[in-house]
Amino acid sequence: MFCPKCAAQNVEDAKFCRGCGSDISLVPQALTGHLRDEVPSRHRHRREKTRPTIENAVQSIFMGLAFIFVAFAAKSWAPAGHIWWFWMFLPAFSMLGRGVALYMRMKEDQRRLAPPAFAPAQQAVPPPAYAAGLPARDTGEIIPPPSVTEGTTRHLGVPVERGQKNP
Repeated sequence: MFCPKCAAQNVEDAKFCRGCGSDISLVPQALTGHLRDEVPSRHRHRREKTRPTIENAVQSIFMGLAFIFVAFAAKSWAPAGHIWWFWMFLPAFSMLGRGVALYMRMKEDQRRLAPPAFAPAQQAVPPPAYAAGLPARDTGEIIPPPSVTEGTTRHLGVPVERGQKNP
């Protein structure tokens, strides 16, 4: 089996190329046509698994607001809250931003997946132009087309013998 990246020859059951180190574990499957539809990814983000919903967006926004409230409550009533209260803004703004992003992604998905607005069906053939809109014809100079036989017999290269009649 050859590496598709560097063309180095490898053993048939190799997972990585010995020349460049590329992952070649799927090459035999691709050559036989038995490649799986979806290749599992190790680094898939958590938010790609779920679709954005209004419930997730509202929950994240309210959790961010709750963290802001807790930050101010810790500053006012916690024994050492005046030292660390502002650190509560990090998760607060993170959750607020995530909520707004989920809401915007949800609206974008709705806009993208919505059926298109009504548009009248277009005709396959455009309507004909009106005769009044056409320019007047100039029929004063009508030139007859050249003879078809004149153009073809000239190129035969056979000398034309005139004056002889075939009996």
